Amino acid sequence: MLTPADREWIDRFLTEIRGAGSDEQKVHLAVLTELSDIHQRVNPKTGEPYALTTNRSLITGYRNVIKAELGENAPVLEKFKHSDAHVAEYRRHQRELREERHRNQRPLNAQEHIERAVALLSYNAKVRWANAAVIAGVVALTGCRPYEVGCVGGFQPDSADATRVLFSGQTKTRETERAASVYSIPVLAERDLVLETVARIREEVDPALDNKTYSQRFGKEVGIVAKRTFIDADGQPLIPRELREAYGAVAYHKFASRKISEVQFYNDVLGHQGTDLNTSLFYFAFYIGDSSQSQ
Repeated sequence: MLTPADREWIDRFLTEIRGAGSDEQKVHLAVLTELSDIHQRVNPKTGEPYALTTNRSLITGYRNVIKAELGENAPVLEKFKHSDAHVAEYRRHQRELREERHRNQRPLNAQEHIERAVALLSYNAKVRWANAAVIAGVVALTGCRPYEVGCVGGFQPDSADATRVLFSGQTKTRETERAASVYSIPVLAERDLVLETVARIREEVDPALDNKTYSQRFGKEVGIVAKRTFIDADGQPLIPRELREAYGAVAYHKFASRKISEVQFYNDVLGHQGTDLNTSLFYFAFYIGDSSQSQ
C-alpha cells in the first residue's frame, strides 16, 4: 500500500519523466537516480535501511502508477524495474525467510484458538458490535484477509458441506481469473455465526472502500484486537497476517484427511490454487501443540 509520502515521490518522478520527453539519456539517468534513492532510503523511526521486501513493494507501486498514468507500454517501464542483482537478492532473502519459518514454527493450541475467536464474535456480533473485532474474528475462523472480510469477500454456504463456505473476492493476486474464482473453505466454528457476522459487516462497512482507505480506517484497530485476543501456546500475540497462517494449521488439524499433505491442503484452502506449491510454503508458521483430535 502506497503512503502519501510514497505517492509524492512517484508524482515527482513522473513529472521528471514527462519533462524528459523522448530524451532517452535523461530518462535513463532519472530511472537510475530514482532506483538508487529507493534502495538507500532509511526508516526515520529506526534509523535503519528499509527491508528488501519493502523496497520491492515500492518499486511495484511505482510501476503500477506509471502504467496507469503513462500507459501499459510506457518505454520507461523497460528501465524502471528490479535489476538482476536485486532479483537474485530477493529470491535468496525469500528462501532464507521460508527456511527460518520451517525451522522455527510456533506452537498453537487449536481448541483454545477457536474458542477465542468464537468468544470474540459472540460478544462483538451479538452484544456490543465492533467492526474491528468482528473482522478479526472472521479472519481467524476463515483464514481470509482482513480487507476481504471487511469489504470485498463473498461468503455463501457450501451446500455440499455444512462446515464450509464458498468464498470469492480474493485479493493480493495478479491473476484476474483467480481473483474472481469461487472456492470452498472450511470454517473453524459454527458456519452460521460467520455468515451472519459477514452479512452485518456488509451493512456497517462500505464494501466499495479501496484497500488503502479500508486500512486507514480499520487496519490499526484490527491489529490491536488480534494481538489482544489471540496468542500462541507460548503466550506470544498474533498479528492479523499470522491469523491466516494459524488458520491453515488449525484447519489442517481439524478437517484434513491424512492422505493429503499439509502443503497441498494449505494451497487449496488459502486460495493458492493454480500456482505451484511454493507460495503455500511461506504459511507454515505454526504447529498444533495441544492434544485435541481432528474430526
